[in-house]
Amino acid sequence: MRPSLLEVLRCPVCSSELTLDGDGLDCPGCGGAFEIEDGVPRMLDDRLSGIVEKRREIDAWPAKAREEGWYVKDDAIDLLLPAVPWDDPTWSANEHSFNLLLRRYVKPGQRVLEVGAARCWGALHMVPRGVDYVATDILADPVIGLGRGAFYERHVGPFQRVQADGENLPFADRSFDLVYCVASLHHALDARKMVREMARVARRGGVVAALNEGTRAPGASEDNPQQSSEKAYGINEHVHTMWAYVGAFVSAGVAITRLEQAEGYDVIRQRRRLRHVLRVPLVGRTAATLVTQNLSEYSGITIFGRRLV
Repeated sequence: MRPSLLEVLRCPVCSSELTLDGDGLDCPGCGGAFEIEDGVPRMLDDRLSGIVEKRREIDAWPAKAREEGWYVKDDAIDLLLPAVPWDDPTWSANEHSFNLLLRRYVKPGQRVLEVGAARCWGALHMVPRGVDYVATDILADPVIGLGRGAFYERHVGPFQRVQADGENLPFADRSFDLVYCVASLHHALDARKMVREMARVARRGGVVAALNEGTRAPGASEDNPQQSSEKAYGINEHVHTMWAYVGAFVSAGVAITRLEQAEGYDVIRQRRRLRHVLRVPLVGRTAATLVTQNLSEYSGITIFGRRLV
């Protein structure tokens, strides 16, 4: 574990600074103790709110992956992510939104935090751009969780991984230049709390972004049939309106700078009426996003903002 990570790590329970003690971290504030396994600090604690649901989800993801046949280390595919060589709307939206993040917001020398990093494919693109990349997730699994990060380290070089809950981030205030998540915010038990945590650990003026979060139109059912499989395994799934996400960002003190249809605008361009909306100077993309988010039963949104204070 790098000294630079220890400088910003904090107890997830009481926010105290931590001390390194052999193969673990100790909290002098509340007496908490956190193991470091394979270089990854394990910052979950049974005293955290919602930990029962989170530990259930930790067990659920590998179970689902094994049952469906994707609990495998596929080096060739993992080196392509977020692109995939088959037609998959979710991954296409991930790719569009993530590429937008890379083009417009990632700069050399930044300290970047990804919340809900899964197998850490973000490192494949962040580390070569000269950023100090930190990946967090509740899942430390060696195949589909943070443990897979060792594979990416062999290709792009070292980076930091921390097992942590996005609603109780174990980092000091204002520690990162950019904090983002990809299709992870909708797993939070309390989305507003997770956005507050992401904003808290971002520096003043820093970027806070949620990429490809599933949404529903106002009035659409909160039971999205596309989430039924995950729920059956015990995975925490929710679907919010775009306005709920906007409210979460604003209440966290984040000024929204861009709203983007998560999958981009190719499909919208094929719709005659919305195609005309896209052509409106300056505000066409935003207007098309607002119309789509309010009329499409289920969709996806990408939000970029900056912490105000």
